[in-house]
Amino acid sequence: MRVGQRARRTHQVMAIFLSGFVAAGSVSWPAHAVPPKPAAAKKPPAKPGKPDEEPKRAEARKKYAEGETKFQAGDYDAAYAAYKAANDAVPASQALYKMALCLDKLDKSNEAVTAYGAFLASNPPPAMEAKVTEAQGRVADLKKKVPIIVKVASDPAGASVYLDGVVQMGTTPMEVKATPGKHKVRVTSPGYDAFEKDLDLEPGASDTTIDAVLPKNIPIAEAPPAPPPPPKSAEKPPELPPERRSNVAAYVVLGVAGAGAIVGGIFGVKALQEKSDFDGGEKTTAKADSVEKNALIADMALGAALTLGVTGTVLLLTNSGSESAARPASPTAFQIAPLLSPHRAGAAATFRF
Repeated sequence: MRVGQRARRTHQVMAIFLSGFVAAGSVSWPAHAVPPKPAAAKKPPAKPGKPDEEPKRAEARKKYAEGETKFQAGDYDAAYAAYKAANDAVPASQALYKMALCLDKLDKSNEAVTAYGAFLASNPPPAMEAKVTEAQGRVADLKKKVPIIVKVASDPAGASVYLDGVVQMGTTPMEVKATPGKHKVRVTSPGYDAFEKDLDLEPGASDTTIDAVLPKNIPIAEAPPAPPPPPKSAEKPPELPPERRSNVAAYVVLGVAGAGAIVGGIFGVKALQEKSDFDGGEKTTAKADSVEKNALIADMALGAALTLGVTGTVLLLTNSGSESAARPASPTAFQIAPLLSPHRAGAAATFRF
């Protein structure tokens, strides 16, 4: 009896479950319960008036090829213009690199550094990695050559500026171009003390400013110069030892004087004898002439003897015990000149020593 009741309950439960399932299947679900499929996205309509990009790309390729031809020919100015036109049409890292390379070839350091910087900032593709490394190296090298502007001002203004000892054109305030490295700047003005400053400019550094304040130069009183030393007295030349003169000339003069005295005595005696004969009665013209001639010869000889005797005596007295002056000895000269007159005769002797 219990078994039969349990079986009926089981059949009831199964019937209720089946009836509920059938009822749920017959109910309609809301429309929003099933998500709808997304609609296909529509492309935005093209903007009116926008030019086609293909002509620009064609122009860029044409200008780039033209730049390559000019670059190979060494015409870097024309190549730069062609590369720039290509980059203006379609910006490209390759064109920027070639523009920087042209400026580098033209030794335009400042412009080349700027162009290399634009290339590095353009996010070059991985295929240009070698060009990126090369550009970085060139930027580092070029910055060492790029001059740095040093602005110099002074108080007072109008001062001269020297860079490493070389005077610069113009006066303060002024700008001086200096290469990277160590330099010495000197600022001078009349009446003021000089201003000096050492600079150590880094490559690629920005402009540097120097404000030089020149202090007034106050002169220091200088002591009067010492009087010059008294002039040294002229040293006397050393005295030469006395030169002893020879007595030969004196002896010669005395000898001639003695000979003259002898001749004068002979002719004098002869004249006296003939005068005695003339006075004794032999008064002839020939006798008178002979007396006058012998007397004249006697007077001349005695006069010469007297003159020469005095001269020889003076020479002997001068040479014995006298010293000569400190001067070159002059040559000795001796001259005898006869003296004649109607009533007398004699001789004149000249002796230089």
